[in-house]
Amino acid sequence: PDTYFFRGSNKTGMGYRETNWSLPRAQQHLHARQNLYDGTWEKPPTMGWMFVPLVEYHGGGAEATIEPLREHLDDYRQHLYNNLGYGAQACYRGPRLYDSPETKAMVQKAVDWFKSHRGILEADVVPLRRPDGRDWDGILHVDPAAKHAMAVLYNPLSQPIRRRVRLPLAYAGLADGARLKIEGGRARALKPERDGSVWVEFQIPGEGFTWAEVLR
Repeated sequence: PDTYFFRGSNKTGMGYRETNWSLPRAQQHLHARQNLYDGTWEKPPTMGWMFVPLVEYHGGGAEATIEPLREHLDDYRQHLYNNLGYGAQACYRGPRLYDSPETKAMVQKAVDWFKSHRGILEADVVPLRRPDGRDWDGILHVDPAAKHAMAVLYNPLSQPIRRRVRLPLAYAGLADGARLKIEGGRARALKPERDGSVWVEFQIPGEGFTWAEVLR
């Protein structure tokens, strides 16, 4: 089975404790990204699975539960982008993926975003800052063969923040120059430093995330 495993055909746990899914929803987001961040040091995101408790799991009551989905759209959305932003797939434990037109539209939007960037989102991960709940956290997906990178940054705080983030573009084969597009916006030229890195200023919404592609 090793040949299949190392090609990503089989999966193993990303690395989480079952009982952590009984924590309140806000803490679930933080520990989920910690698991994703730690779990992609030694394997690509396609080789690890994650978990999303749509219904109560190992206790925790209403504070740990997303159902009814339409009443907790922000938490459901964050679970989706936590996993899809890392390029990892999850077991969504519950009887349904949506319970209203608004919920279905939100799920569809997240899935469409993932599909449109699937190639780079499932590429290798370069860690940027580990989640600690005190400031931003994030990763950089890199594909040196395609000269392509994608930064995905999260903000656990309730207020929006603006941060300068170092992106090590050498890992994506972009040390001699690249173009940056934040959330699909207008591209601007980047001139990496001698070590192949660039500093980029990002604005990240409160309890949300942002992303940027870097291309040749």
